Amino acid sequence: MKKTLAIVALCLTIGCLDVPAMNGIMDRIVPEPKVTYNSFEVWTGEGNFAPDDEQNTEDLLKAALDLAGNPLQFQQTIQNLSWKEYKHDFIIESEWNARFAVLILSVDYTIFGGDQPAEGPAGTLDISIRDPEGGEHAEGYELVTWNENSNEIEERTYMLPPIYGTWEITISGSGLEGIVSVGYAGEYYLKVESEKLN
Repeated sequence: MKKTLAIVALCLTIGCLDVPAMNGIMDRIVPEPKVTYNSFEVWTGEGNFAPDDEQNTEDLLKAALDLAGNPLQFQQTIQNLSWKEYKHDFIIESEWNARFAVLILSVDYTIFGGDQPAEGPAGTLDISIRDPEGGEHAEGYELVTWNENSNEIEERTYMLPPIYGTWEITISGSGLEGIVSVGYAGEYYLKVESEKLN
């Protein structure tokens, strides 16, 4: 409003000026307010990967015994098992005026007392990230590997557009729970970060 009144006053006192030139002059006289954002943690979640609730108990018991007897062949042992899906959700609020959101996923697999191989398959991961409009923002199923690059197993980052509303995460992965998790376990950690307009 101040800028418009100042332009009118200048036109009345010195005549008509080139509009782009006038805007440049006015930006120096009446600068636009600065916009600042603060980043913050929107939501966190975590859990343990586990066999599907409908998993055949005999298959699960056999897998646990095989893991105890030959832990370094765990990938062959678990490949025929099915895994429980976990669902989470978080909300991006419209009043934040956020320009982005980011989901950080950390995955930790452990085998038989922490004696991980230096390389090779560590387990499986399947993740779906759905926005409020039904769009998909994850790559789905993948094989997680151990190797010298620790980030390959420890952290993945998903850049998400600022679509307002409730987002849904569905995640599953190989891992055992309870007593048999001493032989082979998988855990996941989720963190969503975004920003707010000050």
